[in-house]
This record gives sequence, C-alpha cells and structure tokens, in this order.
Amino acid sequence: MLPIGVVIPTRNAASLLPQHLAAMRQWIDQAQEVVVVDSFSKDGTLELVKSELRHPRMRIFEHPPGLYQSWNHGIRQLQAEYCYISTVGETITLEGLQHLAEVMGKLRCDVVISRPEFVDLQARPMRPSRWPIEDILRSLAVSEPILLSGAGLFLFALVNYRDAILGSSASNLYRTRCLQENPFPADYGTAGDGGWGLANCLKIRLGVTPRSFSTFREHPKSYSRAEYAVDQLGKKMFERICQTYREAAASNAEFASLAKRLQVDRIIELLDRQRGFQQQLEEYRRERIPWVFKPAAWAARRRRDAEAREIARLKEAGLVILGSKAPSPGG
Repeated sequence: MLPIGVVIPTRNAASLLPQHLAAMRQWIDQAQEVVVVDSFSKDGTLELVKSELRHPRMRIFEHPPGLYQSWNHGIRQLQAEYCYISTVGETITLEGLQHLAEVMGKLRCDVVISRPEFVDLQARPMRPSRWPIEDILRSLAVSEPILLSGAGLFLFALVNYRDAILGSSASNLYRTRCLQENPFPADYGTAGDGGWGLANCLKIRLGVTPRSFSTFREHPKSYSRAEYAVDQLGKKMFERICQTYREAAASNAEFASLAKRLQVDRIIELLDRQRGFQQQLEEYRRERIPWVFKPAAWAARRRRDAEAREIARLKEAGLVILGSKAPSPGG
C-alpha cells in the first residue's frame, strides 16, 4: 500500500464521473485513505460516488462551493504522509503514483511535479499548453528526477510567473503536512495552484520528473468563468512573486546577495515592461480593425518579444551562476 491520501473534489460532475472512477479503480486499493469533498452537487454526483467507489477508509464530506476551499477542506482531513488530488477529468496510472511516491521519498521533496498528456473529451491528443515544467526540463536537460529549491526554484517561478509552476495538481504528489501548513489560496480564481507556487517557491523542495503518466482532459466546467473571475490576474501574480522576493531579500542577506548576482531586479524590470507591451497588444486586438494592420501593434509585439529574449538570456546566465547548467559554447 502507498502512503497516499486521495482527495476527490466534486461538483456536478456526473457526466464525467463514471470514466473517472473507472480509471481510479486501477489503483485506488493501493491508497491509504480516500476523502471525497462534494460541493452540494445536484446532478447525482454524490450518489454515483457512493454507489461506484469502494475503499475501506473512504470518508465523504459536503462543503459549500469554492474550488480551493474544497481542496483545503479535504486535505485537512488526511492522515497519510502524501496527498494526491484527483480532480474529475484528469487521470493517473498506478505506475505513476508509485513513481511519484518513490521520488518524494528519495529526494525528500514537499512536492513532485510531472507533465500530463493533453486530450480532448474523446481522448484524442491535443497540442499541450506551455507550462513551466517544460522550461525546467528543457533548460536543465532533465533525464532523471531532480530536486529544485531555493534560488534555482525561485528563478524558474519568477520567469514563469504567469503559469503555475505546479502545472496540473492531478499530475503531482504533495507532502500532506506541507499543504496543511500552507493551504491553497482562494483569491486567485481557478489559478490557486499558481498563487501557491509563487508564495511558497522559496519555502519548498520541489521534485521534477521527466516521466509522463497522467492525462489532462479538456472538458466543460461545472462553474461559470464569472464565478471565479479575478480582476487583472496576471498583475496579481506578478505582484505576488515580487512580494515573495522582497520578503526573502529583506530577511536573508545571503539570498539578497545571490539575487543581486542573478540580476533579479533587472529581470523583474523586464517582466514588468514585457507585461505592459503585452497589455498594449491585447488592447489593439480588441479593437474592430485587425491589429495586423496597425504599426503600433507590431511595435508593441516586437518590444514584448525583445524583453522575452533578454529575460531568457538572464535566466540562462543565472542557471550557470547557480551551477545548474554549464555555459553554452561561446557564452
């Protein structure tokens, strides 16, 4: 048996649940405990769970709607050492869970992340989204599981602040105590994973594996976009990583000195400018006349891309300073 507690958050998921539970049956007997948190479903979700899911240590809770509030409620109930969040629509294999648990123990991580395969409702492969794990795997030429922490993890979280460093939680494994002591924030809409990573990137030990053994299925959500809308989410996430940096630099002279060598202030300046140019471009795209006919829009696009290239260059130079990567030829 694996020392894993499984949290299954549900809300009006009856249409996707049978397939999800069928996938879970391949490994659920290896989990130490199961906690279901249902947000007052009205489509028979809870009845399906009760009739189709079997585990000797399964508990079911009802909790008011709230995406990460429900996650946190379920996590608080767990006693197992590790936590897996089984969101309806996403699947993982027994081999994958075993691998994540092995990496967690071997590298003494707080979180282990992996990349999922993207599929549509008919299980057809989709072009994957750009997630930070791809940047990590490519930049560090990862072929075996590695550990990231401290300034190295912060650097990747900083340059990828728009996207969750965690990727999909249904592809990851967490140390239960870590999540109980640092719950997911509920004020980032559907990007609580992203906010969590930005707030905690200098506190945690992150395992990264290049192996893929989970699926991320695109499917209609049981809630409206407006329900979890956050005004200027990108700005909020940028301010969160800046706050993490300022707090760490103010309390840790060694980190502040290293951040200076890594040119973190310069990277933040470039990210802010890049964000401004992106906003300009998006404003042009919302206008009635196509943006491609506007020289000013092309200028904003060029300047945005120029900032991105400089950020990438500084990130690569920083990885060399940290000893995470050898200098490139001629660099």
